[in-house]
Amino acid sequence: MEQLGVAVIGCGSVARWKYGENLSALDGVSLRAVFGGAAEDFRLRYGSGETAVCLSLEELLARRDVDAVFVCTPNRSHGPISLAALEAGKHVLCEKPMAVDEADAAAMVRAARARGLVLTVGHQARFTAAARSLRRAVESGRLGRPYFARASMVRRMGIPTWGHFFDPAVQGGGCLMDLGTHALDLALWLLDDFTPVYCCASTFRGPGDHPTGANRWGPWDPAALKVETSAFAQVVLSGGAAVSIDTSWALHVPRDREETVTVCGTEAGGELFPGGWTLSGVRDDRLVTRRICLPEDEQEANRAQLSDFVDAVRRGRDPLVTPEQSLSVARILSGLYRSAREQRPIIW
Repeated sequence: MEQLGVAVIGCGSVARWKYGENLSALDGVSLRAVFGGAAEDFRLRYGSGETAVCLSLEELLARRDVDAVFVCTPNRSHGPISLAALEAGKHVLCEKPMAVDEADAAAMVRAARARGLVLTVGHQARFTAAARSLRRAVESGRLGRPYFARASMVRRMGIPTWGHFFDPAVQGGGCLMDLGTHALDLALWLLDDFTPVYCCASTFRGPGDHPTGANRWGPWDPAALKVETSAFAQVVLSGGAAVSIDTSWALHVPRDREETVTVCGTEAGGELFPGGWTLSGVRDDRLVTRRICLPEDEQEANRAQLSDFVDAVRRGRDPLVTPEQSLSVARILSGLYRSAREQRPIIW
């Protein structure tokens, strides 16, 4: 495949930030079509004379010059749009979450495997230099046998006040669906275990009823807020490891704790932080912690995932984020929300 024709479905902020600014860095990739709100602006800014603005999803998926699509629409539509694209013979990179409905996620996996198509989900956190370095340390046995992970995506006061974030009918949930998706995927990948045995969770509105200008994006309307602003959970995996999850848009803690995942093994522990990770253990009867700094620019992980997707399409191989792994994340998220609603553990 000398030239890969791609299309963007949904041309909002995520599409502009992740795809618009990085597609031009990929060799042999051409933006052939766009569809959705602000599509014309997206074409003018990131496209070329070959880029078409489609008036319907059907029109875009019928184009023979489109080999792969990037799905950047609101959460609820991820499943139906990705499934339609796969059924039309297109490779798919869908933004997280894979789907808000586990059945939709399972249908996506079946469709991709039946047609021999590449399907992956936008968990770009795996592609940071720090995450890859920690993963290599785990694989090499440097931490011993991993048995615990803590997945944290905590904001002190960062409730998103735009778009559909407050509407569960569109987004499928609040902070757990928005932030927990990334943290959970990263923890499971570092542990190399995507098979849950049971889980339990609690969700809270927290400070959601007390709007404040101290919020990162300004005050909000509490009456419009229909989702959780914090969620806390525990998942036990088939290999025996436990994963603790804490996510929030608003939580009265001293500081943010975003993109922080801790993995503990029998010999040492590793904890990601923006720009690196720490290795903590014991040496000569002394507690030691080593800080490994791996600076990278904000877009490096996005470009790396796009490159991985394009290479997977060209070579007919699985991407780093496999569809089955993303299905497991969707299954666990569904179980966590069910546990919170029913106030009981969920057993698979």
